[in-house]
Amino acid sequence: MRTAAAALVLALIGTAGAAVPARAAGPADGGLEVYTGAATPAQRDRLRAAGVELTGGAGPVEVVLSARQAARLAGQGLRLTPRTVRGERAADALRAQARFGWRAYRPYGEPGGIRDELTAIAARHPALTSVATIGRTVRGEPILAVKVTRDARSVPDGARPAVLYVGAQHAREWITPEMVRRLLHHVLAGYGTDPEITRLLDTTELWFLPVANPDGYDHTFTEGNRLWRKNLRDNDGDGRIGPGDGVDLNRNFGHRWGYDDEGSTGDPAGETYRGTEAGSEPETRALDGLFRRVGFEFFVNYHSAARLLLYGIGWQVATPSPDDVIHRAMAGDDAAPAIPGYDPDLTAELYTTNGDTNLHAAVRYGTLGFTPEMSTCRHAADSVPGDRWRAEDCAGDFTFPDDENLIRAEFERNVPFALSVARSAADPDDPVTVTGRTTPDFAADPFAVSYGTSQPVAVVARRALKHVRLRYRINGGTPGGAPVRQWRGGERYGTDGTAYYAELRGTVPGQRPGDRVEVWFTGEKDGVTVTGGRFAYTVAGDLGGDVLVLAAEDVTGTTPDQPGVTAAKYAAMHEAALRTAGYDTDVYDLDTRGRVAPHHLGVLSHYRAVVWETGDDVIPRDRGQPKGTTTRAAAATEVAVRDYLNEGGKLLLGGQHALYAQSLNGGAVYRPDGPGECADATSTACLRLSDDFAQYWLGAYRYVGGVQRHPITGTSGAFAGWTGTLDDTQRHTATFLSTSSFLPAARRFDARVPARWERPGAAPFDPVTGERYAWAGRNNAAYKRLTRQVTVPAGATASLRFATSYDIEKNWDFLFVEARRAGTDEWTTLPEAGGRTGTAPGESCATDLHPALGRYLTRKGRSCTANDRWHAATGSSGGWQRWSFDLSRYAGSAAEVSITYVTDEGTLGLGVFVDDAEITAGGAVTATSFEDGLGGWSAAGPPAGSPAMASGWTGSARIFEEGAIVTTPDTVYLGFGLEGLAPAAREDLVRRALRHLTGGGRCPISGCLPGDR
Repeated sequence: MRTAAAALVLALIGTAGAAVPARAAGPADGGLEVYTGAATPAQRDRLRAAGVELTGGAGPVEVVLSARQAARLAGQGLRLTPRTVRGERAADALRAQARFGWRAYRPYGEPGGIRDELTAIAARHPALTSVATIGRTVRGEPILAVKVTRDARSVPDGARPAVLYVGAQHAREWITPEMVRRLLHHVLAGYGTDPEITRLLDTTELWFLPVANPDGYDHTFTEGNRLWRKNLRDNDGDGRIGPGDGVDLNRNFGHRWGYDDEGSTGDPAGETYRGTEAGSEPETRALDGLFRRVGFEFFVNYHSAARLLLYGIGWQVATPSPDDVIHRAMAGDDAAPAIPGYDPDLTAELYTTNGDTNLHAAVRYGTLGFTPEMSTCRHAADSVPGDRWRAEDCAGDFTFPDDENLIRAEFERNVPFALSVARSAADPDDPVTVTGRTTPDFAADPFAVSYGTSQPVAVVARRALKHVRLRYRINGGTPGGAPVRQWRGGERYGTDGTAYYAELRGTVPGQRPGDRVEVWFTGEKDGVTVTGGRFAYTVAGDLGGDVLVLAAEDVTGTTPDQPGVTAAKYAAMHEAALRTAGYDTDVYDLDTRGRVAPHHLGVLSHYRAVVWETGDDVIPRDRGQPKGTTTRAAAATEVAVRDYLNEGGKLLLGGQHALYAQSLNGGAVYRPDGPGECADATSTACLRLSDDFAQYWLGAYRYVGGVQRHPITGTSGAFAGWTGTLDDTQRHTATFLSTSSFLPAARRFDARVPARWERPGAAPFDPVTGERYAWAGRNNAAYKRLTRQVTVPAGATASLRFATSYDIEKNWDFLFVEARRAGTDEWTTLPEAGGRTGTAPGESCATDLHPALGRYLTRKGRSCTANDRWHAATGSSGGWQRWSFDLSRYAGSAAEVSITYVTDEGTLGLGVFVDDAEITAGGAVTATSFEDGLGGWSAAGPPAGSPAMASGWTGSARIFEEGAIVTTPDTVYLGFGLEGLAPAAREDLVRRALRHLTGGGRCPISGCLPGDR
């Protein structure tokens, strides 16, 4: 499932035992192979965006790719090499093994396979088992599950507490069906001989679904397809199964389906392709129907390979849920995990997911889920010193060694946790754990300082408790009490993970500056009063402001080093601008507060708006931390502000490097827990700081740093008419592309760019002249021609000139000017007079996708060569360029000229933009800036043999919003620091930003309570 490693093992051929023969080749060679190499954070981001399974962290990557995907990545500068085993390509070694067959592993649907095994087990144990066909696959294969409980065939499904164990949702993860089927045998063998198992089956339903993806799983037993992951949906309908086919069944469920394009992908070629709609796949509907019918208390979804034990929310990083109280008790922690050697974590700490099975089951049916990511090939191969297995014989990590002893050892390692889940089904909020941990009645959300005269506090409490109350004591006085109510999850978080625990809120009234406040909670359990969730805080001395200045300048850090500076340098400047705008202020200075992030309730909730400024800081970094690392306060501050926004807060964020560390998207890592900060950028104890917050909460989908200090002009909304210039304090600035330019605004991604950099010439994605330009659109497998016929008088000169800005996939997609004498087949591409085009053939002629390219390119195996008629551009133009082409060769005739954009099936850039097109022939000039459509040009269809296009060239207003400020309804994000503006411009911008955010309102998000101003 969700790991960076790809996967397989070359089995060392022994002499004893019978092997399962390889099946006949499948519908088509899957074409997948293990690739390894070094990748920068930006390249890792590109892999994730392409739907490639990849873990966070640093160090070399190991991924499963088709040869075409690998070649495309190489064209983008990420050169990965096929993994080899003993001098042989891993894929070839695997094919050799497939021809020999396997000893321990078996297909699902063939005679003697796992499907037959399940029916045979049920026949041998009629009093304990019942086989159910829960649905059928894309290809009609029955999906079998076995219910195990006393009197299984007469007891209605779901009548007893129930647990479901699932394997092979991802086809290539062969160790997982072995885990599930062996666990089935284990509990059946123990009934009547093991008192604990006997008692368990007398009172509990255990369901076993060894292969949730039978088609895909059996496909991996065909030669060349061992690394297949998805089901066998024929996405392109060509009757063959190849790398562009299949749906990831663990991204196809309804809850949070398609939330973004990182937790799943809409690209059918991606390994995490989510399908055309939620529940599009019959395998998904079958499993969902089983959840609905039985109502499981727990669900264990086995995957591989990473030695992790995952639980909780995956659609957003760093988002614990109330039911994680149970998850943490059962899974343990790094020091004492429930499965020896595994690392327990929130699902999103591996990487984000959406439409996944576990959270869907939890939210829709109250089923608590775990995902054990079972051991890697390398770990298994090294686990028994002196045996025949060696880590270097592993071609990857997903395929566990074909060795009975190693498989059994991995199974036995997992059994105690699996049975603890079963034992916990009778009372899920009071689980029986192998860790020895228990679940508390209360788990408070503590903080050390309050910035309010009344203070909301939160506790996660067991739902079974009655009469829960908040209790508090101020300065050791008489205890007071207050009611609590359930928190409903704010604007975005929702109530995910609240089946057995819930977050409750109450308010401590009557605080004064300097007070010491103790807080605890009481409730009734089984008629007895229980107490818990104790913590204490101090009320700050400076209270009552409308707006908080959150000064995160990191002056005591090292980037840059600022000797002798101990407090924020620019906070007073921000306060002054706010006061001039009519707002009272308070300050939270991270440096003077011990580099501890402000708590969203204790501090931030008391303010209608927060102004977060980062001053001269580049990346928050403690003394002694190396390059590539950052502080946990950087991550904690981001999460605190996100929590605040989720509850209705408003944010103005600025700084010359504000969120620069996040923009690196994994280029900076932090240690989430102590002791100390992350001291090694390659350590697995450190987590990557992602750009998700900027993208999905601040509206900045792309951050482009290093923009020059151009003047800035407000263009719309509250910012219309504002102007500003930056002084020398701003050594770095940023520009943003809005999230709404890439994702639907209706999905909470409504972002605008109300201010632009006043560059010489037009911005990269703005029209050069007027309000419109010609845009080619963004479509894969397209051959798009913007065409016009021109007559060149005999003896005359002629030329084509236009402005273009383009961002296209380097070496795979191309922009060129194509011409022929009208009525002939004398096609050629024309060289740009200023050398903007080149003659390199790139990579995409390695397919027959666009036969018309054969006029200029000749295919030779997997590569191609260009003839002297090939002149094209690829990659990024870096903004607008003026192009010129000589058409004089067509003197005395009519010529057909096309501005052509050609794409392959894979990754897309932002596309091609054209403006100010001008044709001069014999002194006559025909020009257009596309203000009235295509201005006499036409959007010609593709040439013969190319796929039909979803869209062609169109005259369009600005497509991608880009500029110096990006806003959402709740946030304003500046690509510069307010301190770099002249006082009048700074004060004016602050006034406008606060008007955008608050409309002039001044109550804090916790409400206009007594003592608030």
